[in-house]
Amino acid sequence: MDFLKLSLENIDGEAAEVVADVFNRYGYGGAVMESAPPDFERVTVRTVIPATDEDTRQKIEIAIALIGQALPQKLPELQTEFVGENDWAESWKENFHVVHIGRVVIQPSWREYSSAPDEIVVHLDPGVAFGSGLHPTTSLCLKILQEMPLAGVDMFDVGTGSGILSVAAAKMGASPIRAVDVDAVAVRVAEENFALNGVSPIETAVGSAENRGGRQWSLVVANILSNILIDIMPDLRAALADDGQMILSGIINEQEKAMLDCLSEHRLKVVSRRVEGDWVALVVQK
Repeated sequence: MDFLKLSLENIDGEAAEVVADVFNRYGYGGAVMESAPPDFERVTVRTVIPATDEDTRQKIEIAIALIGQALPQKLPELQTEFVGENDWAESWKENFHVVHIGRVVIQPSWREYSSAPDEIVVHLDPGVAFGSGLHPTTSLCLKILQEMPLAGVDMFDVGTGSGILSVAAAKMGASPIRAVDVDAVAVRVAEENFALNGVSPIETAVGSAENRGGRQWSLVVANILSNILIDIMPDLRAALADDGQMILSGIINEQEKAMLDCLSEHRLKVVSRRVEGDWVALVVQK
């Protein structure tokens, strides 16, 4: 089957996440988000669709046009390029290399790497679901997790994406872990990455914060766009144990005040804050 590659180049992180959501919904195998550390400010998002699928192409074009109208800064023109199946399957891998985030090492499965004894290696096939470790929202979570004593801590990963945070937490001793995502493709990819890293079984389900497995959790992690975090905050709070902590990431700095107001409304207090570029991550508790 021949494919058409669709891409939006050189966009900021907030726009990239929204565009990736569209590409994950309609693209063949999901979205690829590319940025080169240490400069995370600009991102390219790509996907492919069957070259003859005009209906899907039109849906993507309409969705991107609507996003462009809603964002403060206009999106660049949607780029299209005819590619063969094998070209797409291999070419995007060239842009992903081994990434170090503190003691955590993100190793694409096709790259060779010899780890140091104290490093936590996460084997990952990024690109099929959000969460390669390259984006600040993900790296912020990974840095915070490394500061926590996770041995024996139960964790609820809301919006797991590629499963990267669950894998890293499991390798740092967290257990049990439940990982959910509203996207069934993301859940399948996360399960594949759990198996790849030898951290199965981790509970998985298609759903959001309300699908907490009938229990409260000592650690809740939610790396999602801040407007969604605000919408699901009642369910996030209900999932959090009374003495637990919650990591919230995906907050662009202009949206932090709205998030703080939401936290106050739901009787949650900030215990620590981290910033990377335009992005903020908060650790909160009841």
